[in-house]
Amino acid sequence: MNNPIISICCMTYNHENYIRQCLDGFVMQQTTFEYEILVHEDASTDSTAKILREYEAKYPHLFRCVYQTVNQFKIQNTLTNILFPMAKGKYIALCEGDDYWTDPLKLQKQVDFLKKNKDIVICGHGAKILDTISNTEFLEVNRERYIYFEDMIKKNWFFTSSVVFRNIIKKFPINFHKLPQGDWPLYLLLLEKGGGYFMNENMSVYRCHDKGVWSTLNEIEAHKKIIFTYRKFLGIFDKHSSEIKYFTVKYKLKYHLFFKELSIYIFYDIIELYKMGIKKLLK
Repeated sequence: MNNPIISICCMTYNHENYIRQCLDGFVMQQTTFEYEILVHEDASTDSTAKILREYEAKYPHLFRCVYQTVNQFKIQNTLTNILFPMAKGKYIALCEGDDYWTDPLKLQKQVDFLKKNKDIVICGHGAKILDTISNTEFLEVNRERYIYFEDMIKKNWFFTSSVVFRNIIKKFPINFHKLPQGDWPLYLLLLEKGGGYFMNENMSVYRCHDKGVWSTLNEIEAHKKIIFTYRKFLGIFDKHSSEIKYFTVKYKLKYHLFFKELSIYIFYDIIELYKMGIKKLLK
């Protein structure tokens, strides 16, 4: 692949039950431009690597894969350290090995939009959530809208499998790999450089299962991880520090109230909010 317009970056580990569906979503894409598929196989202990090699052999013009012998999950951010430096495309699309795309025109639609809207750096869309733990599924489609840094700091608007963004970040903050959520801070870095856009279309599936990193967390663990992430943001997004401090404290307060942990710390949080000039605490 000499001149791909977009690089698909996929991370996979022990996804033997899902990886074929994921890779099929890549190779079925119908585009007027060339694209490449970059996959990081993180030393799976099942047959994920074997399946991946099948696709690599069948579509050698599309695939470039990295096969690990030692799992890298706790060692480094494999997206920013391995796959992104490999990417030749002007744009990057993300999808994890247990999720998949459902629309063969997904890449074409998103690249066309980004080409026409130079001020937009990242584009996402709705997705179907498939919960294999509770055996339920439902659509998660938000209204079409533009998204900016101030919106993204409140919450992560995009499913990983939905995003296409401009390949414009060549250097990442030193402690970026220590963040527990790799995609959310990535979107924030991008939104420091331009706007975002949410397409009101459902073009992928996000799968929850009993081996997922976030799917297996209980509510308390998930809330604590988000609070930890906010704290880490302070060392990365300096010019937005006051805004991040506000949401850190507000989320802590929400955590204390939601889980009824009414300790002395809740009063510290309330005082801190008042210090920052917040008058309506629980809006």
